[in-house]
Amino acid sequence: MSLRVGKDEFFVGWLPTPAGYVRFVKPITLTFLLVGAITAGTLAFFQRDPGNGQWDDDRVVTVRGLAFTGPYATLRVAGEKPGELPRTYLLVEDGKFGALPRVSRFVQGESDGVAAEIRGTILHRGDRWMIALQEGDAGMRVLTEVEASTLPSLDGSGPRTIGASVTLHGEIIDPKCYLGAMKPGGGKTHKACAMRCIAGGIPPMFVTREADGRETFYLIVAADGGVANDLVYPFVGDRVDVTGSVEQQDDMLVLRVSSDSIHRR
Repeated sequence: MSLRVGKDEFFVGWLPTPAGYVRFVKPITLTFLLVGAITAGTLAFFQRDPGNGQWDDDRVVTVRGLAFTGPYATLRVAGEKPGELPRTYLLVEDGKFGALPRVSRFVQGESDGVAAEIRGTILHRGDRWMIALQEGDAGMRVLTEVEASTLPSLDGSGPRTIGASVTLHGEIIDPKCYLGAMKPGGGKTHKACAMRCIAGGIPPMFVTREADGRETFYLIVAADGGVANDLVYPFVGDRVDVTGSVEQQDDMLVLRVSSDSIHRR
């Protein structure tokens, strides 16, 4: 009597895969691929739209206007069409830093601003604009009197209060990333990066979102009109309720907040 021993197929990398192995591995592989595709599609479907923020980092532009430091570094330029409000550009440095230290050396506390020429790259999203300054002396210079005299008149009015005590629901963001430097530039996934940007002096902003996706941006300042970075730092990237006064300054909404007026949702 002979004893028949089953032949155990053995996988050798440079030989064809044994049929038994193929029958075992193929359905498992297809199942993993299908589950992975479904999972990826589901996660993508429920992700918030990163928005239309754009950073034209391959194109350096030159913009002339009035530079201010109250309380953040900004450049105001005349509207593109007659009757349009002046446009306000937030000014930042390369990396995760605001431009207030550099711009302050030129403005030197002048409340009416200083006529300046700014060179850098533009970030924009919706109706909000920002310029990331070029490094060194190329980034900013004060205009001569003759050059300043050619600047178009800024026809905007002074700040006006449009809500003495308003409660808003939204998110505190770092606008550099949100306006185009990163996608996504908000939410929990961006919280650590946003906190570093706010700690580095980038002006904090607050964004609200309507059901149709429309966004409204507010520049955040302290109740006394000063810098609010330290005040909002613990809440950056979180969904919060904020109560404060809202002002219209040309094309920008400004939200004044105090230390006890921000609450996580």
